[in-house]
Amino acid sequence: MSGMDRVLTRVENVLAAGFLGLAAGLAIVSVIFRYLFGVFIFWAEEAIIYSIIYSTFLGAVITLRHNEHVKVDLLAPLLGKAGKRAMAVVGAAVTLVYLGVIGGFAWMLLFEPFSSATVTPALKLPLWVVELAVPVGLTLMFLRALEILYRTARGRTAFEEGEKSLLEHEAEATGVKLEDLR
Repeated sequence: MSGMDRVLTRVENVLAAGFLGLAAGLAIVSVIFRYLFGVFIFWAEEAIIYSIIYSTFLGAVITLRHNEHVKVDLLAPLLGKAGKRAMAVVGAAVTLVYLGVIGGFAWMLLFEPFSSATVTPALKLPLWVVELAVPVGLTLMFLRALEILYRTARGRTAFEEGEKSLLEHEAEATGVKLEDLR
């Protein structure tokens, strides 16, 4: 695993898991306070929603890293090794263009006046704090797609994990036998 890959992987995992853990923790605390103490934490629902939004956009980066995004490969099985590689390079380039365009618009949206003038109902955060999840997630996906394009164009394995699925990686990391899950 290269240095850039290692750093990106760490950032992606920590942020996605952190926001998901924050959402779960807030939900649990909110329910306990509501039912055991009769105290309603008015801002918890909003914080949970925003944490899940962040986790979703950061989780999309992890999905890209593991090559788990939905894709249509009608032609790839019919092509040879060079054809598959060419299609992979084109696919990665199209992904980069898409992420660049959408990411650019997401960053521009962040700097619109209403993003700083509008606040969220319960937490009273500027709207840009919530919107930040989109450009950050898309930027991290862009960096990951750039790395994939570079590897593919150089003839290396685009996904260092090889052809293993996300489930296989997670089972391996936790010591669970994949056969036991099927």
